[in-house]
Amino acid sequence: MTEEGSGWGECSAYPNARVPDPTVEAVEPAVVDNLVGRLFEACIGGELPPAAVVAATCGAGGSVSQRSVAAALEMAVLDAELRSSSESLTSMLGVARPEVETGELVGIPEGRDLGALVESVGAALEAGARRIRLKIEPGWDHAPLSAIRERFGDAVLQADANGSFEPGSAPGLRGLDAYDLRCLEQPFSADDLHAHRALADTMSTPIALDESLWSLGRVREAVDVGACRVACLKSGRMGGVFAVVAAAEYCARAGVDCFVGGFFETGLGRSVNAAVAGRGEFGLPGDLGDPDRYLEANPFSYLATHRGVVALSDAPGLGAELRAEVLRAQRPHVRRLKYPG
Repeated sequence: MTEEGSGWGECSAYPNARVPDPTVEAVEPAVVDNLVGRLFEACIGGELPPAAVVAATCGAGGSVSQRSVAAALEMAVLDAELRSSSESLTSMLGVARPEVETGELVGIPEGRDLGALVESVGAALEAGARRIRLKIEPGWDHAPLSAIRERFGDAVLQADANGSFEPGSAPGLRGLDAYDLRCLEQPFSADDLHAHRALADTMSTPIALDESLWSLGRVREAVDVGACRVACLKSGRMGGVFAVVAAAEYCARAGVDCFVGGFFETGLGRSVNAAVAGRGEFGLPGDLGDPDRYLEANPFSYLATHRGVVALSDAPGLGAELRAEVLRAQRPHVRRLKYPG
């Protein structure tokens, strides 16, 4: 909260986060206190630094936990900054299009039930999903992809392995070329760019990276070594909006396609993701579905969605409004960190 008004930010940490992303316990309170202290130290005459330098000021060059908190602080300052100047996030980002496309994530059904999988994918396509991101793992790869491709021949389909395969699985993974996938995402561990490069050299299906891309520097490294032709970029992991835009610009110059990935954001974080996805570098549908579908209670409004399309906001701020009654009902744990000046 500033004299000019309030700004809201959201940290991507959550209890069951998968490496390299942090859990809530990993960032609160130690990392939060440390980075808020750095932000206060950077204030001049009681004024916050510009949003464009907040993440760097708070140490977004450090760990993923630090980048996640820095992204939240950047978001809050940016929200207050935009509201005070009556500017929208889309305008600040130079977004010209009024809407963006969204895809749908379909997980592994209980008991690996192919019938249930086909039903879930069919429902998502019927609702207008512009692409299907299908989770796979060892023993659940060819069968589900074959079933979906046979039933939905024209669907835009990508397979997401979440790093579950070993490099020795490469011969079997090369067989996935048969399913006309838009990309094969993160087949190997996040650390192993070499294995991804080797697989990319032997497949016609583009390799996408997600968990491997934890910072702007890491994106540059992955692109430069040829480890991916598609990048799933997440501002909450990489240190904020400005970092993810810089990463997307680097990918575009190298001919690497991008899409905006998601965590389990509220309407606030997901509205920011949608605005970022409006940038020209993001040519693929992102993970931008309405949070009301997966949250029991969403403390922020979200953008209008209809049949796989999300309408972007031109309202001042980040594009989401607080639902105060929803937040109060969740009995939030509140800590107040007051500027010491």
